[in-house]
Amino acid sequence: MKKIFLWSLTLAVCVLSGCSDDYDDTELRNGLSDLKDRVAKLETQLAKLNGDITTMDALVKKLESNVSVVKVESSTDGKSYTIYFSDDTKATITNGKDGSAGADAPVIGVKEEGGVYYWAKTVDGKTDFLTDGNGQKLRVTAEVTPPRLSVDEEGYWEVSYDGGTTWERIKDAAGDPVKAITDDGSSIQDSFFSAVTQDDDNVYFTLRDGSVITVAKRTDFYLILKLVPETVIFTNGQNRTFEAESVGVADVVISKPAGWRVVYDGAAVSITAPAADATGYEAEGTVSMIYFDGNDRSSVVKFNVEIGQDFTGTTDGDQFTVEITELTGSSIKATITGKDAGMSFYVYPYEEGRTDEQCITQLKKRYKVDLEDDPSGAYVDYLYKGVKNYRYSNLSDGIDYELVVMGVTYDFSAKTIEAATPLMRIPFRTPAAEVVNTTYMMSLSNITWYGATCKVHPSDGLPYFYTFVKKSQFDQAFDEAEFAQDFIDRNYLYPYYDELEYDYSLEWSQFTATGDRELVSPGFLQRDPLYISEDVYPLEPLTDYYAIAFGCNDMGEFPSAHVSRKAFRTPAFVPAEKCTFSIDAQVEAQNLDITVIPSDPKCTYITFIDERDNFSDHFNSKLQYAPYDLYWRLQALAGEGKTLAQSKEFYTGTAKYSVVNLKASTAYIVFAYGCTADGVITTEPEIIEVVTRGTIDNPNEPASAKRKPLHRNAYRVIR
Repeated sequence: MKKIFLWSLTLAVCVLSGCSDDYDDTELRNGLSDLKDRVAKLETQLAKLNGDITTMDALVKKLESNVSVVKVESSTDGKSYTIYFSDDTKATITNGKDGSAGADAPVIGVKEEGGVYYWAKTVDGKTDFLTDGNGQKLRVTAEVTPPRLSVDEEGYWEVSYDGGTTWERIKDAAGDPVKAITDDGSSIQDSFFSAVTQDDDNVYFTLRDGSVITVAKRTDFYLILKLVPETVIFTNGQNRTFEAESVGVADVVISKPAGWRVVYDGAAVSITAPAADATGYEAEGTVSMIYFDGNDRSSVVKFNVEIGQDFTGTTDGDQFTVEITELTGSSIKATITGKDAGMSFYVYPYEEGRTDEQCITQLKKRYKVDLEDDPSGAYVDYLYKGVKNYRYSNLSDGIDYELVVMGVTYDFSAKTIEAATPLMRIPFRTPAAEVVNTTYMMSLSNITWYGATCKVHPSDGLPYFYTFVKKSQFDQAFDEAEFAQDFIDRNYLYPYYDELEYDYSLEWSQFTATGDRELVSPGFLQRDPLYISEDVYPLEPLTDYYAIAFGCNDMGEFPSAHVSRKAFRTPAFVPAEKCTFSIDAQVEAQNLDITVIPSDPKCTYITFIDERDNFSDHFNSKLQYAPYDLYWRLQALAGEGKTLAQSKEFYTGTAKYSVVNLKASTAYIVFAYGCTADGVITTEPEIIEVVTRGTIDNPNEPASAKRKPLHRNAYRVIR
């Protein structure tokens, strides 16, 4: 660190050496001692603050390298934390003290933009990105040297961007250098970190400027089973195997019902049900796989097992021998052997409860219809002799049936058919549909006052939905299943009912996702076909949210009882500017003459218009609207190869412009919000509403365009 020299200290020494013996220098000596103490303290604090900058640099690099936190150890006094990472490194962080100390000192921190972290500084409550000599933001990467703080010979804060080779003073909003040592020492602070908190999924490093660095936990440690039903049904002695995926697992302890065999080999888990003649076994229960990583971490995977009745096997009757060879939720396979090889017979699965008369009547009706269509009997292909390998594939799962076999006599010419034997009935039940208990591993990052990023890793390739939802909205549902099905119906079934259920021009697979996905708010979900793509709207500050994921089958139904979710809370919006806006809009027919006057003429800002319904239909506040407008504005500019500073809607000082050729008799909003050239919102938005004149509106847009607009409306602007 650069040595601190103060001219005031030198002057004090010179004066002291020139004094007479009669001069009472007690006050001067006391002041000098106090100054020395403050200088020494400042040097100590500089070492701590530069250490915090190094830690911030390391945290962001670990985040971008997918390094996770293994554990967090708090000191006995709760003022410092040791963070252990999955790459076998660690860091120690000290919380800053509460109070006014450090209120005037510059704060070095990091700011996230578009998923990328940049170095930033906060002076007098205003946060700006640090920039190089070319005005480019300094990204937190291995190629960029972290900034360093010091104090120059005159006692002012200064910063270096090249490791201490060159230095420049840090200036406040007025362009004045910031003093490091004041009379009361108020510019001395403890740390750039204000708090370290954690939950089950993440560690949150809160900086003094209010920003948060979120580093995931446990992503280096998990065990998931693929395509495992919530309840796995077995027959006695049956074996079933399920593929497994694991990271960081050192040991697994398995608990199971009595008589069951469960083996895990690292790649799969194999379950064998007890044999029918086994003694003392449990017919159902829960298998628990508790896994450990060798670092005092553990977790568990659970699923239920159950022995169902085995309806396969052979039944020997007076006239027939029937062997059921296979049962699924929708089909039955059986072999029927007539003991009289010359006897014709009929076989059909009836739901349990049908009488003999009802079964025979159903056969006669079928027989009559087929002969009316073709008297030759060509359609009568369900009467057999000898041995028949029978299959029927239109059953429902979880239903009790009877496989009914009867000998018959028939005459095509006379169009008659009669039962020739008593009806043989073999009861069976189709297996209930197995609901796969998909595991969705979700990791959160880049949580800001308006957005977040969530990565989703499902345990299988089944289709699913994923989104952000307010915790209050989720909690209003009766249960998770009700919430999930209502989400599916409200967002997809009702808006696209004709396409999904009538003309079948759309399929559910065009809405759902498979495999690993990333959800970014604000953002855009690309669907197929294009016109049903959808916005991911900005979040609201100081609000509790869930990132959620849940399955959806090809019938648009929620197939489970569980919705995976991960909780988080958005931080507060802290304006970096105190600027407000006065907006005046004069209406002339379908044209607007707009004037915007900022209270701070130096404030850079964005102003334009939008349709009122677009605002009121999708946003709960003005503050939520601003990030949405900025996101789409940046997307459009990027497509044109332009920066925000090159946008025609980016202003400094008073803005005057006209927008013409709008829709008649239509409500619009005129908005303005502070924004830096780097795309950081700095003020609360101001919004007013106006209505154009006239009685005839423009022609309606195509229905497909109205559903989910892909681009912001474009209007002709005159300046």
